[in-house]
Parts: sequence; C-alpha cells; structure tokens
Amino acid sequence: MKEIVEYFLKNRILFKSFKEIDTTLLKTRKKLNIFSSTDTKLNYHSIFKIVRKSRFLEKNAIEIVEIEYKLQELEKHNFKYKHLILDGTICSKAYTYLKDKGWRLHYDFM
Repeated sequence: MKEIVEYFLKNRILFKSFKEIDTTLLKTRKKLNIFSSTDTKLNYHSIFKIVRKSRFLEKNAIEIVEIEYKLQELEKHNFKYKHLILDGTICSKAYTYLKDKGWRLHYDFM
C-alpha cells in the first residue's frame, strides 16, 4: 500500500484518506487489490492493482468494470477517477474498452 501512495505522490496526487477494500465484500475471488481513496481536493479515486503473468484481455476488463460497479454500491458513491495499475501486457481491445469507460491505466508502477 505504501508504494502505491508514493507512486501517486510522484504523479502529484496526494491522498487524504486511503483504505484497502476486502474482495470478499464484493463477492469476487479474483486476485487483485482494491483501494478506495480521497484526495486533498475531495475527489474519490478507486484503484485496482493487478499482477498477472498472462495478457489482460477484454473479458478481464469487463469483469473489472463489473467489480467497480459493486464497489460503488458498497461505498455508496461514484468515483470520479478510476485507476488500473497493471503489471503485464494488455490486449488492445481491453485498452480501448477501459479508456472508453473513463479508466486511467498505469504501466510504469514498478
């Protein structure tokens, strides 16, 4: 969690609150880390961190968007910024799908 906060601080985003969401509350068994945070300008951020050896496909992107809707219901608010920190390669269709949905993709995390 510390490295994520430092990464966003390097990109000039300072968080006021930052918490990790348990994936069992969202009823998913995916191996990912989900964070809900608020920056100093009171904008809400949802951060998904995924470490994969295989390629991130369009079906995975659709699943991530569905999990994000569940997170909105759990937290009872919409997120202004949605971030995906991905360690691996991404399919071009998944990339365009997430960009159209308003996601910000981060590859330079580590």
